[in-house]
Amino acid sequence: MDKKPRYVKIDGILAPPSFVAEIYKDAMAFKPGRTFIDNGGVLRHFTVSEMTPMEILSELEKPRCIKTHLPFDRISFSKRCQSTSAWQDILRIASSPFFHHTRFFPIYFFSDGCFDDYFELFIKGEVDWNDYFDHLLSWYEHKDEPNILFLTYEAMKSDPRDACLKIARFLGDNYYDLLTENDEAMLKKVLEYSSVEFMKSTVNEFWKEQFSAIPSEELQMLNPVIKKYAKLMEEAEKEGHVPLGGFIRKGVVGDGKITLSKEQLDKLNERINQKTSHSDVMNLWKKS
Repeated sequence: MDKKPRYVKIDGILAPPSFVAEIYKDAMAFKPGRTFIDNGGVLRHFTVSEMTPMEILSELEKPRCIKTHLPFDRISFSKRCQSTSAWQDILRIASSPFFHHTRFFPIYFFSDGCFDDYFELFIKGEVDWNDYFDHLLSWYEHKDEPNILFLTYEAMKSDPRDACLKIARFLGDNYYDLLTENDEAMLKKVLEYSSVEFMKSTVNEFWKEQFSAIPSEELQMLNPVIKKYAKLMEEAEKEGHVPLGGFIRKGVVGDGKITLSKEQLDKLNERINQKTSHSDVMNLWKKS
């Protein structure tokens, strides 16, 4: 029997097994005010909506930066908040990040899973957040909303400076000015700290410390998601599941064409044609 990662289904959507239905549904109903939403300037607060209890989310000082993995039709869209929506080329997503994500976090119980099994699940939309194309198109249809900035990883990787300035300008002139004043001193720091090389040397260690061990009792008391994560980690450890690889990996563009077999590429291209025949969304990656 083919092996599958463990998920939890909430309101018809597959999510990480540590997610809690009440918090997840609160995130869908949450109506942000002066907030920056990242689907993925210097901001004081950063959190993930579907992993954070509403009492914590509501008390964050504004302006807040809130990350979400939810499709557009599952959020309470507000014209008062600024939303950046960032996406990766389907070839890269299908061949690398999602698969390695499930092997990095033991709670998926997939450290012994193989890529071929995962690829078949991905093609059928039986992975985190369901079908990639449905999720992508739900946001792409709103890309021209004045308070949505639609980005691709490939464009950001190609010209990080331009991407940072574009995001800053979108958030507000004060953020743009902050980056560009004093001979772009702040911008240079942002570019350094957001580089793949820097994150591999810092973020990976942080994520391993935070998520490869059972969270403390204190943290579990603050958040039901963390409490559930702890129980899953205990179970995963007993079954021999351990974190594999790093949260930040290669960060390169175009490796999907190398990783996927010809049969998988053909199957993926067929799926692309089926799901995007009515849209020009794939033009986003023509140059990458």
